[in-house]
Amino acid sequence: MKVLIVGGGPAGSLSAIAVGKHHDVLIVEEHQSAGFPVQCAGLISSDCYGRLRRLSKCKLNDIRGAFFIAPNGDYVELEGKCGGVVVERKILDRDLLAKASELAEVWVKSKFVDARDGKAKIIRFGEMKLVKFDAIIGADGIYSAVARCFNFDRPKILPAVQMECRYKALSDDMVELFFGNSYSDGFFAYAIPLDETARIGVVSRSNPKLYLDNLIKRHPSASKRIKSDKVIELNVGAIPIGLIDFVKDNVALIGDSAGMVKPYTGGGLFYLLRATEILEECFPDLRKFREEYIKAIGREISFGMRIYKLYSMLNDEEYNYLIKIAKDYSHLAKELHMDNPSTLLKVLPAIIKIVRKPKLLKKLLSVLAT
Repeated sequence: MKVLIVGGGPAGSLSAIAVGKHHDVLIVEEHQSAGFPVQCAGLISSDCYGRLRRLSKCKLNDIRGAFFIAPNGDYVELEGKCGGVVVERKILDRDLLAKASELAEVWVKSKFVDARDGKAKIIRFGEMKLVKFDAIIGADGIYSAVARCFNFDRPKILPAVQMECRYKALSDDMVELFFGNSYSDGFFAYAIPLDETARIGVVSRSNPKLYLDNLIKRHPSASKRIKSDKVIELNVGAIPIGLIDFVKDNVALIGDSAGMVKPYTGGGLFYLLRATEILEECFPDLRKFREEYIKAIGREISFGMRIYKLYSMLNDEEYNYLIKIAKDYSHLAKELHMDNPSTLLKVLPAIIKIVRKPKLLKKLLSVLAT
């Protein structure tokens, strides 16, 4: 069976590793090499890294938990069921594509243009090639050409901007999450420590650069610790929000192109990894692949969408209040897992008892308890 995989990033490489043992696989990658441009903060759960470690030793830092930082600069320190790992995506992408190349043919600088009647048009080194296929896997990201070609619905897209610069972190093994309407429109800002530097970024429904500037210049805590005149790297990207129907006949989307991303954090590697594990079990039955993936991950994505909606509902005063009262109940975070947002339901009864503001409680229940 001839399988065409469009995209040579983690989604394409992991898909090739999943199906390449038993099928004839071709990966086409538009860029010269994997890992560029970087569009990922690189924070994954330690559980996720444990499953990826056999394929790539790309760890930069271990993360114990997160500081949730209020608009007024107050914060609470939370540790969940598992820690996190900061990975170097350039290394991860390179290693995964190298592993995939052991099982599949790889064409770089090759652009997917169109497909019909079992043949795909690929521009390779300026020449049009016709490639026969029995199945296509669209692993080509949020602006997927495969999705466009086969008229798939598209996820909502949030723009993001990130820089790496000198930064005095509150702790070298804790992520910092900044909430408030001055630092993101409907999401949050973050700082991920790396030795003496940090990856500092904003995901927002609009103008993330404006909110990053606010964080750098005006945040009561972060602005005092960011050395923005020492920028090492600047990246722009986008986050897909919302899983779409990702299978049509002999075509499947996977990874960002399918919206396989945690809607409440923007992280996608764990949900992608689960997708490729399920793909290996089900291929070439793509309908079964869809059914099994939704069975395994659908509930978590659905609950993650509830948390995502909550970001837009809370005002600064409510963020300040929640983070203030959370200090006395930080032990509840031990029930939570960063890859499984539905674990929040375990502590929902305690939240109901703690929150004393009726309007805020109504907002929380309207989203989390439905």
